[in-house]
Amino acid sequence: MHIRKATPEDISELKKLYVGTITTINPKDYDEEQIKVWASTAERTESLLRRINEQYFFVAENDDKNITGFASVDKTGYLDLLYVHKEFQRMGVAKQLLQKIINTAIEWNISKLETDASITAKPFFEKNNFKTIRQQTVTINNVDLINYKMERMI
Repeated sequence: MHIRKATPEDISELKKLYVGTITTINPKDYDEEQIKVWASTAERTESLLRRINEQYFFVAENDDKNITGFASVDKTGYLDLLYVHKEFQRMGVAKQLLQKIINTAIEWNISKLETDASITAKPFFEKNNFKTIRQQTVTINNVDLINYKMERMI
């Protein structure tokens, strides 16, 4: 696996990965309406482009150059995105992306990472030394979704 910086040319594949993961992996923790509104946020191309340009945004690729996951962090230590392709779950992709984020934070002298983790992602973050600060509710198009504010000291 290879990790590199994301580029605007990756947007189409990133959006497909994002929707595929949400609609395949997350239904065990969220209902159909929640999945539908969450997946609909993939249409925010400008938001994704802004993240690629303003954050440290990494993609993981397999040997065939297919994107298997992506992650982003901003200069405050906010881990904004971490998604793994539905067909590459539990293969170490998220762990390697998280390590890249941690290494980047260390380079910036950031002492703490924060994230908003889905119900589905919470166990992964707990296994990687993140602590839950609080449960919270996010509303997308009048539909509530539960997630967790989490942090990890570096």
